[in-house]
Amino acid sequence: MKILIPILGFDRTGGYRVLSELAGAWVRQGCTVDFLSPATSAPPYFPTAAGILWVGNIGQVSRTQPEFPGRITGFDNLRKIYQGCRAIGGEYDVILANHSLTTWPIWLAQPKHSNLVYYVQAYEPDYYRDERQPLKWLLSFLSYELPFSIIVNSPIYAYLWRGIASRGAGVVPFGIDLDIFHAKPAAGVGGSGDFVIGCIGRREPSKGTRYVLEAFEALAAADDSVRLRVAYGNLPDGWSHPRAEIVVPSNDRELADFYRSVDVLVAPGLLQHGAPHYPVLEGMACGVPVVNTFYIPANHGNSWIVPPRDPGAIAEAVRQIRSDPARQDRIELAIGDAKAFEWTVVAGRMLELFRTHRDIRPEDLPTAPKDLPAWAD
Repeated sequence: MKILIPILGFDRTGGYRVLSELAGAWVRQGCTVDFLSPATSAPPYFPTAAGILWVGNIGQVSRTQPEFPGRITGFDNLRKIYQGCRAIGGEYDVILANHSLTTWPIWLAQPKHSNLVYYVQAYEPDYYRDERQPLKWLLSFLSYELPFSIIVNSPIYAYLWRGIASRGAGVVPFGIDLDIFHAKPAAGVGGSGDFVIGCIGRREPSKGTRYVLEAFEALAAADDSVRLRVAYGNLPDGWSHPRAEIVVPSNDRELADFYRSVDVLVAPGLLQHGAPHYPVLEGMACGVPVVNTFYIPANHGNSWIVPPRDPGAIAEAVRQIRSDPARQDRIELAIGDAKAFEWTVVAGRMLELFRTHRDIRPEDLPTAPKDLPAWAD
């Protein structure tokens, strides 16, 4: 099977890790897989075994990244995807869209392709609404009406808007490399010495970073041993604290080391509760207590669930973790639950869907998860 994955450009966000890992697993299973990217992109942050096709200044497609002179816009990158798909899309068995904005140039370039698939990793209109980008919100919302087979990475997207998966081929979760994201020794949480709170720094308001900072400030004011470690920075302008540290992992192994270096991880997102969230899964796999606002695979048995926009609840959960002698039981459950997301299984499931084209009937779609918190209604 030949699979083409057009992208807006390589990035460090979790969705691109998913694509790189899926592509590598498909290559190992005998498929030919190529990314199609505008030449303006940076090289892949997440290593991939797939090929890379670059679309240059005048639409030429090459396996060597050409220079791209001049001012670059988002529209230019969409045009490059269109040009690349028009030139070579017909040579592939599957063209896999992975972002709502990429669906449009793919469809315009190859409207009669027999296997256009859209892998929905996030309900993107939510983000564009939060960021007040009405045109992108409209294009994203309407993208789910294009003639793609839709695969979602969590049943929650069928709950948020049933139309997303009404023509879908199934549900395929994200995956994880358990050789990299493995548990740290059980000892350490709540012991003597500094107590380190960790989070992933994100500037987008929907990621809720500010609420971790507020919780940390309250905890640090009462306890000199409390410290904060933030991966990648991206903190609000002007924010600093003498006991806060920024760590910039350059790859997954360093990111896993970051998780294992903290005593508790906080993932305080404000949107799409019940959807997948990489820091939650990775932290759980690394044996770190995870405070979160309800993201897959977290539940009340394997993590600490708090309401969104509530720094007081975050601070209280951190205090409970530090003082609870039974916390290791919950951590062990989290480590076990993370094992269900191994990459080989995930990639094989999606290949099966590519081959069978099995459609989901609307009446088969899940309703809201039974343990969905009240604030996520």
